[in-house]
Amino acid sequence: MMDCEVKEYFSILLEACHVEEISLDVAYRQLRELLERLCRTQMPDGSLQMTDLSARISFVASKAGLSTVEQNRLHTFRLTSNAILNRQAEPQREQLLRDAKTLAFFVKRLTGEEIPAELYRLLPRADATYIVAPPAKERIKRMRVCFQYADDTYLYVLSVDTVADEPLRVRYNVPQINEEFAETCRILWRHAQVNLLDVTVDEAGILTPSFIVLEPDYLIDISSLAECFKDYGHHPANYILARLQSPDNTRPLLLGNIANLFLDEWIHAKEAPDYLACMKKAFRSYPIELAACADLRDREKEAEFFSDCKRHFDNIHRTVTETFRASGYELDRTDAVLEPSYICEALGLQGRLDYMQRDMTSFIEMKSGKADEYSIRGKVEPKENNKVQMLLYQAVLEYSMGMDHRRVKAYLLYTRYPLLYPARPSWAMVRRVMDVRNRIVANEYGIQLRNSPQYTAERLKDIHPDTLNERGLDNTLWKRFLYPSIDAVAQRIRSLSSLEQSYFYTLYNFITKELYTSKSGDVDYEGRTGAAALWLSTLAEKCEAGEILYDLAICENHAADAHKPYLSLSPRTPSPVGRGREYSAEPGVGGSLPNFRQGDAVVLYERNTDTDNVTNKMVFKGNIECISDDEVCIRLRATQQNAGVLPVASLYAIEHDYMDTSFRSMYLGLSAFLSATQRRRDLLLGQRAPEFETSLDAAITTAPDDFSRIILKAQAARDYFLLIGPPGTGKTSRALRGMVEAFYREGKQILLLSYTNRAVDEISKALASIEPEIDFIRLGSELSCDDSFRPYLIENVLEPCATRRQVQERIARCRVFVGTVATFSSKTELFRLKTFDVAIVDEATQILEPQLLGLLCTRNPAGADAIGKFILIGDHKQLPAVVLQSSEQSEVCDEALQAIGLYNLKDSLFERLYRNLSRESANRQTSTSHPSSLIPHPSYDMLCRQGRMNIEVALFPNRAFYGGLLEPVGLPHQQGELTLAPELCDCEFAGLLTRRVAFLPAAVEPPAQSAKMNHSEARIVARLAAAIYRQYAAVSGFNPAVTLGVITPYRSQIALIKKEIAALGIAPLEDILVDTVERFQGSERDVIIYSFCVNRAYQLKFLANMTEENGTRIDRKLNVALTRARKQMFMTGVPQLLKLNPIYAELLSVVCHS
Repeated sequence: MMDCEVKEYFSILLEACHVEEISLDVAYRQLRELLERLCRTQMPDGSLQMTDLSARISFVASKAGLSTVEQNRLHTFRLTSNAILNRQAEPQREQLLRDAKTLAFFVKRLTGEEIPAELYRLLPRADATYIVAPPAKERIKRMRVCFQYADDTYLYVLSVDTVADEPLRVRYNVPQINEEFAETCRILWRHAQVNLLDVTVDEAGILTPSFIVLEPDYLIDISSLAECFKDYGHHPANYILARLQSPDNTRPLLLGNIANLFLDEWIHAKEAPDYLACMKKAFRSYPIELAACADLRDREKEAEFFSDCKRHFDNIHRTVTETFRASGYELDRTDAVLEPSYICEALGLQGRLDYMQRDMTSFIEMKSGKADEYSIRGKVEPKENNKVQMLLYQAVLEYSMGMDHRRVKAYLLYTRYPLLYPARPSWAMVRRVMDVRNRIVANEYGIQLRNSPQYTAERLKDIHPDTLNERGLDNTLWKRFLYPSIDAVAQRIRSLSSLEQSYFYTLYNFITKELYTSKSGDVDYEGRTGAAALWLSTLAEKCEAGEILYDLAICENHAADAHKPYLSLSPRTPSPVGRGREYSAEPGVGGSLPNFRQGDAVVLYERNTDTDNVTNKMVFKGNIECISDDEVCIRLRATQQNAGVLPVASLYAIEHDYMDTSFRSMYLGLSAFLSATQRRRDLLLGQRAPEFETSLDAAITTAPDDFSRIILKAQAARDYFLLIGPPGTGKTSRALRGMVEAFYREGKQILLLSYTNRAVDEISKALASIEPEIDFIRLGSELSCDDSFRPYLIENVLEPCATRRQVQERIARCRVFVGTVATFSSKTELFRLKTFDVAIVDEATQILEPQLLGLLCTRNPAGADAIGKFILIGDHKQLPAVVLQSSEQSEVCDEALQAIGLYNLKDSLFERLYRNLSRESANRQTSTSHPSSLIPHPSYDMLCRQGRMNIEVALFPNRAFYGGLLEPVGLPHQQGELTLAPELCDCEFAGLLTRRVAFLPAAVEPPAQSAKMNHSEARIVARLAAAIYRQYAAVSGFNPAVTLGVITPYRSQIALIKKEIAALGIAPLEDILVDTVERFQGSERDVIIYSFCVNRAYQLKFLANMTEENGTRIDRKLNVALTRARKQMFMTGVPQLLKLNPIYAELLSVVCHS
């Protein structure tokens, strides 16, 4: 371990011991962060996914050989700091000193370094005492434990919430109590997190739980789990199979969606809804799906479908108006909640109900499909998977909401018959289902942990009719439908070449690891990530990360609006949106800013006490419509007619929602790869060279300028073309627009894609500027679309269409479609209606290969590629795609895959193809005597003339990152001198204001403060911003959106800078953007101020985002930060720390000597 890191550990402890009374909780925060960091240094192979600090402590302790007493001191500190950071206890100085002693000795144990004398003197003589409480004779509703080992009788576990001298013993395989978990107990691994529910404790302290839940922080969706219960068995591999089966027959899905819409209408109706009006509404909601459904092409089936719709409408009408009121049912539609969501950490499940009484005494799950119909006496029984779903909801209501399952009435509504079926709870059945859940989670855990294509291939061999047919079915249903649908997936995998198989399994592992991390989370230097942070993070951590708004009161309730239901909330006290008590070293400084933006998916729940959270409250899902300092407006996903559902007197909290949809798309993309055309697979895997039209060669060679040449090359490409677009070279405004015009003139069908909605806005802007005007349709939601392009949104364009045929014709007529990769990946029905000649993908270096794979492999109904050729535009030296796992984990070790340029899955498809082409180009160059510049490769090109940065601003990035290839276009602001406004002669920055690039040294933040803020830098930024404001206002005018922007890596530093700027009282400065470099990618300002905010050496390795090209190391984050400025670039930071990084050192020497 580096010597300076050990010194840093001890200095953090020393500062904590000196801290004043007022900031004891801050000191606890820092000790807690230190413990997290120490544990991470001992777990370099981050694939040991441990969601909980207690598991990490146990793991590190056993690795370092700590005694039980030493371990328990660490656990005692963990529990104390939890209580303090969750505001359940007040910090005490003596306790803090004892905990600092525990950590000092832990550092000594791990590093072998002696504790410095000045720190040792402050530590108390007494050690941290811990109270070992033996479980009493009682019943415990639930406890979280960490599994250690097992013998034939007991599982040996450590409790996570208390401290014990030796492991607790847990009886398993007990008949009629927990024998259903035999399989779970066989596959437990050391340090696995386990929830024990309904535990009885005997005199000897031995535990007998009725539920054993493995890795409960990994939430499985209730409907996905229920779908594993098939007519032929319930093997966990059904879960994997479902990911790789694309739903071909969409008619039943459509009917289900339409029936749900009918239910909403009947529940909310003041007077009887009109069938035709409801069908119109359905048509507006699902136009593409209805127009693309293959079954509906057949006249007879179409007629049958619409008569089905009418039947379901009438049946729902009868059920809601008659059966609801019948005695024994007592369902009151005026007191209902629609689509409440539940997050149940106790059982490791999440789900959403169709209909629930507000007091939770009964709920309905609606099914539009068939039940089990028995010919004897016309009896109808619910299908097993539907029963399973009901049982799981009953279990969730019991363990999340404390509702006794014997008192909750659960109904299945089959709208086909109609049948309102009361489900009877069977807890033994729930245990069997939970055992399947545990096995699914163990599979996912094993795949992401081993990260080996061979292991995954073994796991996926379970997708085989013989393995899945546990009940040994042999009837017509099995032979004609079930067997072929399972066998098709197995066959496709088997028929891949060995290279294709390696590729398939390697991508499967990467997606699974990414999904695991997004659910269970991981603790990185930025704090906890992943969905489990909703209940594992302390309130203090959420506040610092800006991940929660709370103490919000409803100021406007429009949840009953039929079309776009929304709520407007504002903080109960007039402090900025939902901060509550500040966690900060100095009173009154907001620890950080809320990390919420317009369009974000969020969960909303009642939070009236500190113990309320997403796991014990009804959760409503929605998106942020707008947010300001004093108000946040949420567009709800479901209308709530009943005002009592969201009580006015309650307070509310908002946190981020974590969605699995993008992963579902990536798995379906793998499924598309399995059935892609061989030509497309060969192209993507480098088994076939990209082809191009040679007849345009002469025109390309003599093209008058870069843009003409590039557009011709894009036209000449038959398979793909890559365009490298460095900052300010006009890749969207000029190159992409020119390509669209050229392809449009040729009568081509064009698909335009990008990663972010902001980039799609930019593309829309380029399209709207084309003369004569072209017709284009945008896919996406209006919340993530700029106002001026909302008329182009598909829902608005298709508004006048009244029939499926009109929709088909309108879509056929439009030749240009635009949207994000995520939107098109979830709307693959469009490719049944339309084949595109060319897809142009902007921001291609921010898109992961599995995110793009599905679109590139999709086939149209005729079996050909749904996308002809593709053009990728990007810059692999700017920000990369967002990846949650570490780059060691996403590395590819397979030699055959390395041979096709696949070294790391965190790199985009653009980078892999470019690497292969440039390698080929270099080989061609060695075999001929011409220098490479004379033989540009036909399949890629680079824009080199930039019109953004002044020559001096561009100097360092151009030289360090682009090999000096960038040339200025020669616009007025790119050259010439700046003159100082006369009134600024006496300003402290007078000497700097006429410089193009300058660095202002700042002082390091004192160690007791958070490393993620620097007061000295924040003050420099604010004073400099004021001077820039005066200078530009005097000379050329100041426009907050154009003139100035501030970039800094941390939210706490953003908050601090905004506070310092606000204190100046210059109104226009309060409107400038102060944000992270990620938010600035793609935009520019006349002047940029960059606050590095590096206070500790360890921060340097997190701030950079390194890539390498031909031996040159490129810092992608720094590159983006330095290339946002048009006229002037100012930087501030602590020089002695920055110089520890070779690239920053080089930058400072260039800037300080210019």
